[in-house]
Amino acid sequence: MSGRVFAMPEDLDWKHAYLAAIQENDRTRILGLIEDARAKLTARLLELKTSGVVLCDEVEAIDDAFYLLQALKSSLLYRRTG
Repeated sequence: MSGRVFAMPEDLDWKHAYLAAIQENDRTRILGLIEDARAKLTARLLELKTSGVVLCDEVEAIDDAFYLLQALKSSLLYRRTG
């Protein structure tokens, strides 16, 4: 990940799903939100690929989001219940 901050449009469907997953406190909902976000990230990457338009900033943000969602999912094993 670079040290630059990218201006991403606020209305991206994958971004809303990603933020919902990382901000959720209810352990019973986190896995479902992570999977929803990952599906939307994958769909957006496919959309970008098929459009022929390469938005490097967005692709980098999506890659970062995938990484952080995986880290969040892995961390669930170590969180205390309750």
